[in-house]
Amino acid sequence: MKVIHVDTRENVGEIDKAVNQGKHVFLLIYMEGCGPCNATRPEWEKLESALEEQYKKNDKLVIIDVNKDFLSDVKSVKDVDGFPTMKYIANKGATVESYEDSGVKNKDRSIDSFINWVESKVTNTVSTVDTSSPEKVYKRLTEQQGGKRSTVKRSQKIRSRRRRHWSAKYKRSINCSRPKGFSQKQYCKYGRNK
Repeated sequence: MKVIHVDTRENVGEIDKAVNQGKHVFLLIYMEGCGPCNATRPEWEKLESALEEQYKKNDKLVIIDVNKDFLSDVKSVKDVDGFPTMKYIANKGATVESYEDSGVKNKDRSIDSFINWVESKVTNTVSTVDTSSPEKVYKRLTEQQGGKRSTVKRSQKIRSRRRRHWSAKYKRSINCSRPKGFSQKQYCKYGRNK
């Protein structure tokens, strides 16, 4: 398994090189300052430690994250719908699948769903009802590592799944005639009961 962080123009050629070699390439395309990208990238970066033991001898698996500013130099990635975009590229570019179009049951952009996606492509297992749920895949991977837990702490997983809600006091304090920021504007436009 190889992990590549494309953060300069010098190593952007690694993407086309991996694709042309016929490897299983999992690609995250992000934009600096993008909120959803900032939420997805830490989960994507956990893939290396979560899959390290199981795929350390698999030289066909490549996990890449790339800044959108360097996409103009990449020939194997054609269409990007938005940010973040996650793609699976195989068979020298003949097979291209978006994460959102994959067979993964729970597409919540967590480490568990990313592991499930990688597993479904590399080992040719299909995501089905309960046996291939992200929790089961994560448990199976940690058991295969000899019982060692990965660097993902339980509290981090729970925290990432928890949704933050505004308190009633905070909602009452929002001045809809002068909202501050995008979230408050959206709340005033769509969420406030009139």
